[in-house]
Amino acid sequence: MPDAVRMTVTGGPVAIGGIGGSGTRVVAALLRQMGHYIGSDLNPALDNLWFTLLFKRRSVLLESDRDFAWLCDQFWMRMTGAPDVRGDSLERIARLAAPDRMAHSWDWYRQRAATWKDAPPVRASAWGWKEPNTHLVIDRMFALRPDLRYIHVLRNPLDMALSSNQNQLKLWGAILLDRAVAEGPEDSLSYGCAVARRIMRIADDHPGRICMVEFERLCDAPASVARQIADFIGAPVGDDIPAWFSDIVEQGAPAIGRHRHIPPDMFAPDDLHFVATLGYAVD
Repeated sequence: MPDAVRMTVTGGPVAIGGIGGSGTRVVAALLRQMGHYIGSDLNPALDNLWFTLLFKRRSVLLESDRDFAWLCDQFWMRMTGAPDVRGDSLERIARLAAPDRMAHSWDWYRQRAATWKDAPPVRASAWGWKEPNTHLVIDRMFALRPDLRYIHVLRNPLDMALSSNQNQLKLWGAILLDRAVAEGPEDSLSYGCAVARRIMRIADDHPGRICMVEFERLCDAPASVARQIADFIGAPVGDDIPAWFSDIVEQGAPAIGRHRHIPPDMFAPDDLHFVATLGYAVD
């Protein structure tokens, strides 16, 4: 195994998730700016593509507790600089790069398996990852790692219903809603509400382990949100961090309020009521 790169930082595992397009990228950038290692195979959105390889698939929800724990152990060992380099483990990881998976090509998954095997390990005492789909498995991960914390980025579900990024609806919608779904604003809103309800239930079951970050507040008061996140993960906040984070957020030029261009009666009343309970205007 190659010598591991060492990072002199402190802290523990912190995961970041949410619905795609909700603002998770800037939160991941903040985590990295505060000294956390977030992976060596990242896309421009700072998604940890090793997580994608292992966990972004419908079949992961059917894994036995034993097999799911094995996947988590492999991921966490890779992230902490002590990857399992045994041949049978590498072969098992490589088999996840199957040709019948959704979202990406077979070659794309094979590249992820290659970086898993070949990227130099990094030993970091403070680490985490960002991959929006993390919220689908965070409850099972909590059961395996009492020190794991999770940041969930919540954006107005009505705005998310009109996003061009509907990948999660296509992959997980039928499972979370327990029915067939159609790609479009109505089912997108239902999916977003289902995700928010589920995360709130998990937060109730695991007090203190989930930090909810509201995207709109992140845009309006980024320095305050930076301090909220730093307090949650127990990381020191340098004087430069809030200003740096404010600049990063402002560069994104987010679109807020796009739902105002469509009539609310196209959505299910129960979903609109739930959105209102979150504090968002529905008309």
